[in-house]
Amino acid sequence: MPAWAIAARAMESRSGFIEVDGCSIHYLAWGDASLPPLVLVHGNAASAEWWRFVAPLLANAYHVIAPDLGGMGDSSHCGRYARERYADQVMHVADSLAPGRAPVVVGHSLGGFVAIMAGVSHGDRMAGLVVLDSPPREPDGATFVSYVQSRPVPKIYPDRESALQRFKVLPDQPVNCAFYLDHIARTAIRPEAGGWRWKFDPAALTHPRRLDYVQDLLDMRCPVALMWGELSERFGSEARGFAHAAFDGVLPLVEIANARHHIMLDEPLALVTALRTQLANWKAARKG
Repeated sequence: MPAWAIAARAMESRSGFIEVDGCSIHYLAWGDASLPPLVLVHGNAASAEWWRFVAPLLANAYHVIAPDLGGMGDSSHCGRYARERYADQVMHVADSLAPGRAPVVVGHSLGGFVAIMAGVSHGDRMAGLVVLDSPPREPDGATFVSYVQSRPVPKIYPDRESALQRFKVLPDQPVNCAFYLDHIARTAIRPEAGGWRWKFDPAALTHPRRLDYVQDLLDMRCPVALMWGELSERFGSEARGFAHAAFDGVLPLVEIANARHHIMLDEPLALVTALRTQLANWKAARKG
């Protein structure tokens, strides 16, 4: 593990739970709570731990908050998994931990679409929105069903190592930072009677969700930036071409070199640099 990652992992984080709409939502937070809030939203079947090596590098200037969406991570299996409810969960956690202050919300994959929905409903009280590798498209009347296929009853593995050996990211891809993959694997499982299982509720993974957010992004009441991995399977050449046609010259479009869909697992430092730069530009624009 490189020195910067050792230091990031060693940075103290706070952990807690907030009740939202019948769900007990777990969160992690880093940095001085008096700083401007920055909320990081994870993808499907993931958790706040996916930000473990990124959040500390943003905490010098921000109060960084990472919730576990309902039914994922250490949040309760509450059955309230509609994506619009996830957007409300994100904003409720931000309001609880940083009352009266406008957050910047950054979302990856499913979290990107949740962040967009939060912006649609609450954009007038957000300081910014960054969407990571969540390609929007024009409306076509279709809904999107999660790439994650899950059995209704969770599989129980006989021991911890058996579960860890089965861990993989979706879409399946090589990962540049093996230490990061190992960390999220080890934080994705929990003991269960008779063995070990994934933390997520299978019912939370397969809710359909919209992708047709083009006009919503153009009409957003807060600053927006789109970012994606140069090698991303989810944000391929067609999606990149569409994004440029729809948003070039209107929204910042940032391609993270040498990164696939799971940008933080491939190029965490490049992701941090892109986020720091975008946030600094928005801050300068507000002061101007």
